[in-house]
Amino acid sequence: MLYTIYTSDMPTSRHTMNSTFADDTAIVAVNRSPNMASQHLQDHLCSVGAWLNKWKIKVNHAKSKHVTFTNRTEQCPPIFTDQHQVPQGKTVKYLGMHLDSKLTWREHITNKRKHINCKTRQMYWIIGRNSPLSLENKLLIYKTVLKPVWTYGIELCGCVRKSNIEIIQRYQSKILRTITNAPWYV
Repeated sequence: MLYTIYTSDMPTSRHTMNSTFADDTAIVAVNRSPNMASQHLQDHLCSVGAWLNKWKIKVNHAKSKHVTFTNRTEQCPPIFTDQHQVPQGKTVKYLGMHLDSKLTWREHITNKRKHINCKTRQMYWIIGRNSPLSLENKLLIYKTVLKPVWTYGIELCGCVRKSNIEIIQRYQSKILRTITNAPWYV
């Protein structure tokens, strides 16, 4: 709360949009021209840089990333903060969501699948086929620990391809078969 109050006067621009949650900040510039989008973004970063220096806040350059969200092949020109070029990438993680430059959500689904697999392995002793725990308790653990991993941010995945959704659905079915001790064909 104190950090939010401390940073409440962060500069804004009519050509960009700030998205801030705690100390995670995303600055978005939208324009048909990649050069204009980069120019608007660079102008805003210059004013934010002066503001950061004034309030003695340091940018974590290792976590900063510049992603161009477009279906076109051209990239935006590079941008700089504190004389450091912000590295361009094809994907970025923001608030637990993995966003790729084409917004296909493939990267996000792949990472969620790995995360669910890791959590399932950690909990197999308690939800697995040989666990003495009751079915109701196993399902309760599934709903409170495993299901939130893949449902976090699901509202934003409305345009996900069916093949990407099936990745999660197949693994969900596998986990539920394990919990209920059902055969593989169920």
